[in-house]
Amino acid sequence: MREIDANTAAAYLVATRRVPPATHLRVTELAGGVSNIVLKVDVEGQPPFVVKQCRERLRVAQEWRAPLRRIWTECEALRVLGEILPSGSVPGVLFEDQPNYLFAMECAPQAAVTWKSRLMQGDCDPVIAATVGDLLGLIHVRSQRHPTLQTTLADVSLFDELRIDPYYRTTARAVPAAAPALEALIASMPAIPRALVLGDYSPKNILVHDHQIILLDFECAHAGDPAFDVGFCLSHLLLKLFRARGRAAELAVAQAFLDAYAKTAETDTRQAARHAAACLLARLDGKSPVEYRHELNQNSIRQLALDALTAAQPWTTSELVRAAQASASDQLHT
Repeated sequence: MREIDANTAAAYLVATRRVPPATHLRVTELAGGVSNIVLKVDVEGQPPFVVKQCRERLRVAQEWRAPLRRIWTECEALRVLGEILPSGSVPGVLFEDQPNYLFAMECAPQAAVTWKSRLMQGDCDPVIAATVGDLLGLIHVRSQRHPTLQTTLADVSLFDELRIDPYYRTTARAVPAAAPALEALIASMPAIPRALVLGDYSPKNILVHDHQIILLDFECAHAGDPAFDVGFCLSHLLLKLFRARGRAAELAVAQAFLDAYAKTAETDTRQAARHAAACLLARLDGKSPVEYRHELNQNSIRQLALDALTAAQPWTTSELVRAAQASASDQLHT
């Protein structure tokens, strides 16, 4: 495989005839990913585009490797999402280079920013959260009979390697009290009705331009349990709620996301709550801990997650949100 970076991408693009010789190019590396190199290519007289190439070793503290073929899962998911979502919701694929495990896609508007960056700055617009919830609902509803769920996206091995093992199994070893519940959650997933599950529906992979939402990063996409996506995204919103000490604005964002999703799609809210609780633990004790965990009351989050996972009567997502808000608010008085 020919690895490229910001210094070598221009030569690669010319050599492979993706751009004509003597074309003026400016290549810059985009930040944020841990599993790929992502490059923005500005071409004189043409719209910019993005080149994404897989890396086998993920850029986290613990040893974590993943198969390079995940790049083709992402390409397939982009095509499916382009069919079922409103225009502009995902970038279009421009070209693929299979021997070198890379592809190019359309570039988002320059002014687009990640939803995560806005949330971290305290910019909690419930309209954006509702759009995010509605889009996820559309994905789960409209994908259910898509033929790729029986073919290219039927393989769940990448999801297991990139999510279940580093998040759930690693956390089960680190937090023995949660192990039985996490093992039961893993075992329950194959029996869940199938839809296109993205596996990384996170604020860092959601761009906001005005009120247009653009979704990114689909290496974990597969036919699976829709409740995982709901719980995964909700866990990120609850972490922001804890970081903000239970502030009403962050609470409104989490609720707007859930309400909009519920208007568009149906899922088992108890299963989604279990996934959210499991992901909360995983972002503290799994292979990919959240980078701002030093700002959080980690003991409170662990206790909340354990309570939700081990409750005799499983919690709904609404019950989890209320308990998170109460726990996060209590930090103001301790």
